[in-house]
Amino acid sequence: MSEFDLIAALLEELGDEARSADTILGPGDDCAITRVPDGHELVSSIDTLVADVHFPATAAAELIGFRALCVSFSDVAAMGGRAAFATIAVTLPDENEAWLRGFARGVARASSRFGCAVIGGNLARGPLNISVSAHGYVPAGKALRRTGAAPGERVCVGGILGLGAAALDREDLTSVSLGTILELEANDARYPLRRYYAPEPDFALAARLSTVASAAIDLSDGLLADLGHVCEASGVGARVDLDEVPCHASLDRALAGGDDYLLCFALPAESLERLRADFPSVTAIGEFTAETGIRDGGGALLDNAAGFDHFQDR
Repeated sequence: MSEFDLIAALLEELGDEARSADTILGPGDDCAITRVPDGHELVSSIDTLVADVHFPATAAAELIGFRALCVSFSDVAAMGGRAAFATIAVTLPDENEAWLRGFARGVARASSRFGCAVIGGNLARGPLNISVSAHGYVPAGKALRRTGAAPGERVCVGGILGLGAAALDREDLTSVSLGTILELEANDARYPLRRYYAPEPDFALAARLSTVASAAIDLSDGLLADLGHVCEASGVGARVDLDEVPCHASLDRALAGGDDYLLCFALPAESLERLRADFPSVTAIGEFTAETGIRDGGGALLDNAAGFDHFQDR
């Protein structure tokens, strides 16, 4: 098949997910054209996912497509935004129409759940990797940043940590389907697979945080590493009460395993009770401090360099 035959197959699978109310011009021209709703700002990010680094190359293509959109839009949620649209570039080692159609089905399913459009992209031949440029809308002046955390504010996370990392140890990591994992409940032993392949951003929590939180980040590289970025940007430190960290099986995975794609944020103490009433998955695990560095409840320094690093972890 030619490059353009493959693109046509991809667009066929995307269907209506290539359009939205804010899309003036979608796939098919040199650029897409979009509009930003009145009273909003555009937040934009890009992620590259490399085979056998960010996903198993032998996993079902639908799973890879779904995961690619989830992890990319996690950054939009971290800014307090909602999903708007994405562009996607795929490099394939050969003209595998069946794989590309499966990938597009996974992307389309995720974009339908998020309410976003896939408005363009690129296809090339080479080692398997995927780049997703994710864009979202946030009310003007309300975007969350890594700066803004203040001493005395609570360190909070938006769910149970370590599930995504736990999936990597499972023998069935590459033998499940998207339909199966989307039906898994939290009490299922296979639930880590859902958190790995379908870490759907919590846009409802993100919208609320844009009105009450002081700073935020998504947890992609591990709690300590990502919390360290907030501390550095805000010029503060943090105390983490390790007994309070909501973790799956292993505290080490929760602290440094990565692949959680949950929100970590700074919250004024007086806002915690009301936020938890509406979002019971939120847990306060410590507080920000004037003293720099991340410490446990006893004052011992924790290693915030223990998370994932593309140029160190090999």
